[in-house]
Amino acid sequence: MAELSAVAVLVLALLHEQPMHPYQLHQTLVERGDTRIVRVNAGAVYHGVERLERDGLVEVVGTDRAGRRPERTTYRITDAGRAAFAARLTSLLGDEHPAYPLFTVGLAEANELPADVVVEQLTRRRDREAEHLERLGVSYGAVRERGLPRRFLLDVEHDLAMLRAEVAWLDRTLDELRGDALDWAEPIPMSYLDATMALRPPDTSAKDLS
Repeated sequence: MAELSAVAVLVLALLHEQPMHPYQLHQTLVERGDTRIVRVNAGAVYHGVERLERDGLVEVVGTDRAGRRPERTTYRITDAGRAAFAARLTSLLGDEHPAYPLFTVGLAEANELPADVVVEQLTRRRDREAEHLERLGVSYGAVRERGLPRRFLLDVEHDLAMLRAEVAWLDRTLDELRGDALDWAEPIPMSYLDATMALRPPDTSAKDLS
């Protein structure tokens, strides 16, 4: 059986609550803001449910039709689905799942651009992340005021903490760039290059044939 995708985990989590049809699953994911943590659309949900059924992790409860709406099939989670969900969720929490953000690639090679270009682009990112932080903070406060316990919002709290840290880092770095504290136009120091060369093992690949 293939590893459960992020969409499959979210679908199985909802089916823990009650049986649902795919349209209801997608609508609930949107209403709860889960599209913030994983890219999901109606097609992905329908495809995910089909695969879960094929793997025996969900099963059909029944089908119904309301008025002129298309016939809808309702699914429930199976015992095998509960076990697979628990195993995958445990792994997501504790195991290492390396991610390779493109922003990190940009930072790694940013020195190849003029400082003013880097300042402009990092400012764009900083302002966008600050707006995201504000919106997410407002949403978090609203659901907390309505009485949702914190245990259901740990993912939001984590994202808020990460956003605060990134905005703070961007603010510091932009201040340094604007103040020319990073010596942006200077070449790599020869002292660093010499020290790096000294750490390399001697080249023994070439043999003395004389």
